[in-house]
Amino acid sequence: MTAVAVTRTWLRRMAAAVPAAWHYDPVFRWAAIGAGIALAMLVLRLAASPALRQPPPLPASAGSAKPAPASDVPAARSWSVPPLPTAMPKIAPGRSLAGVTVTPAPPDRFGTAPGAAGKEQP
Repeated sequence: MTAVAVTRTWLRRMAAAVPAAWHYDPVFRWAAIGAGIALAMLVLRLAASPALRQPPPLPASAGSAKPAPASDVPAARSWSVPPLPTAMPKIAPGRSLAGVTVTPAPPDRFGTAPGAAGKEQP
């Protein structure tokens, strides 16, 4: 037999066993349901139009932080920008770590076994 014929025979035997497996094997049943849901989600995701996808919203700091003029927008809809902190932290993105002092963490006894007498050793 050729490889195609062997594969066809194997697929027919597996297809013939599906009804019995569906009825008697709950693991097969739930695996088949999960595979069907995963296949449906994949097809729906691939079929979705790229035009329907919108980019995620930009954070408030990325856009301009100017409120609209009061004449254009009613007072109930205007917004204000929270004030920026006056003192910048020593560790921040884009800042040099030259002036930062790093100290080791305090010692702890996590993961150590108690002593022979049942008391923890210092």
